Amino acid sequence: MRELCARAALWLYYILQNKGEKEMMAMLFAQRVILSKTEFAEVPAKLKAQVADILIDECGLPELVPVEFGGTAE
Repeated sequence: MRELCARAALWLYYILQNKGEKEMMAMLFAQRVILSKTEFAEVPAKLKAQVADILIDECGLPELVPVEFGGTAE
C-alpha cells in the first residue's frame, strides 16, 4: 500500500506541473514524513527543499530534516 501511494503521488507530481499542485504535493510529502510513512530521503528531489521548508517553518520539526536542507537530522 505504501508503494502504491508513493507511486500515485509521483505520478500526480509529473502530471500536474503548476505551482499550486507542487505546493500541495510538498505538503503531502511533509505529512507523510511527519507520520513516518515516508523517509525524507524518499521525497522527490524537486520537492525536497520545499518539504524541508514546510517541516521547519510551518511545523517546527527541524529534527526530521537533514542538515544540508537546514534541519538538525544527521
